[in-house]
Amino acid sequence: MSRNKNLYAVILVGGSGTRFWPLSRRAEPKQFLKIYGERSLFQQTLQRIRAKVDDKNIFIVTNRSYNKKVLEQMRGLRVPRSNILLEPQGKNTAPAIGWAAASIHRKNSNAVMAVFPSDHLILNQKVFVRCLQEAVRLAERGHLVTFGIVPTRLETGYGYFKTAAVAEAGKSFLRVIKFIEKPSRERAEKLLQEGNYFWNSGMFVWKTSVILNEFKRYQPVIYQLLYGKGAAAIVRIWSKLPAISIDYGILEKSHKVAAVAARNLQWSDVGSWQSLSEVLPKDARGNFFKGDVLNVGSQNTFVWGGTRLISTIGLKDLVIVDTCDALLICRVDQSQKVKDVVEGLKKQSSKIL
Repeated sequence: MSRNKNLYAVILVGGSGTRFWPLSRRAEPKQFLKIYGERSLFQQTLQRIRAKVDDKNIFIVTNRSYNKKVLEQMRGLRVPRSNILLEPQGKNTAPAIGWAAASIHRKNSNAVMAVFPSDHLILNQKVFVRCLQEAVRLAERGHLVTFGIVPTRLETGYGYFKTAAVAEAGKSFLRVIKFIEKPSRERAEKLLQEGNYFWNSGMFVWKTSVILNEFKRYQPVIYQLLYGKGAAAIVRIWSKLPAISIDYGILEKSHKVAAVAARNLQWSDVGSWQSLSEVLPKDARGNFFKGDVLNVGSQNTFVWGGTRLISTIGLKDLVIVDTCDALLICRVDQSQKVKDVVEGLKKQSSKIL
């Protein structure tokens, strides 16, 4: 895909990564960590999109408490400081995306805007580029496009959406006809069996003009507070904005949502230790070991070591994560419940957060 001067990228850098405790902490959430390779997840996201988007067309939306981290990890890039939008407080994804859309639209009314979380892992760059190219084509035809991940397992930690193949102007595409909140285990089993459901990846592409019209229609308060205003004015009125996700606020209401099927993307939202273990390389017995690990007869076990030796004997289907001040041990299929541990630590006013 050649460079498109109308293509802009927005990276959302506001997440706290609570399900990735004890590695992810308040001061350094998972997007700033080197989970895979020599770059942080945020830096990998930048690298991935810079292959197709000019630095001057990259926008960052982040909490102002992360501004220093963002600037450190973007050192050497030519992203204008004015493209870094600093939220006074988290308001979920709809206000963040609305602010970015309004800012980009002021610069270029023909802009196509791609939105990416900063903390996802994507190992197949070729598939990513192909999906982005297809999404841009659909967006230019007026669709709100989401990247659908083909489910590889029973998963209750993701939202899903249902699609139907339709034709438009002689071209076939996937229309999103239904969104599903994070399902129960029984519901997730049924969705897998039906086969026309995808995981909702949180990656989107659309024209700024189209998404702003949808804000005007479905979220008029956000539209009125954000549209046509500069950053200083938006910061002043930020507390008046409702906290709502782009999925619930716009996509579940709009009739313009389409999908691209991101097959073989080797994607993980790194939303749990299980989701990370799905994409990392394993040994012949299904184990992944990082750090100083001595294993005897374990299988399907994930160990993220710290500074000391960890020895495993005869374990099965476990996650072990060791840091300097906390140790996590859980079943692989229970790793979504790490967020419950974090909630418990908050109630205790623990410093280990």
